Amino acid sequence: MEEPEMQLKVKKVTDKFTESLYVLANEPSVALFRLQEHVRRSLPELAQHKSDMQSWEEQSQGAIYTVEYACRYWNGLGFGVNFEHFVDKIP
Repeated sequence: MEEPEMQLKVKKVTDKFTESLYVLANEPSVALFRLQEHVRRSLPELAQHKSDMQSWEEQSQGAIYTVEYACRYWNGLGFGVNFEHFVDKIP
């Protein structure tokens, strides 16, 4: 065989091999497997973040309730925003 002919055949074989590897690597089942791996690795961390966020939400709701209660109490005493008469109105 001549050299150019051999090079052409080698190129065809390598191109077909590369195309086959590309198709195999991008097969939908491989993509689903990769997605499954990602979810399996990420899910525990995401669940922990969700738990932390729920805990912080409960704590902040408690703090908000406390502040709102204090504001209602303060306004109920008649002080409003003015602190000048604070000492005079203390029972």
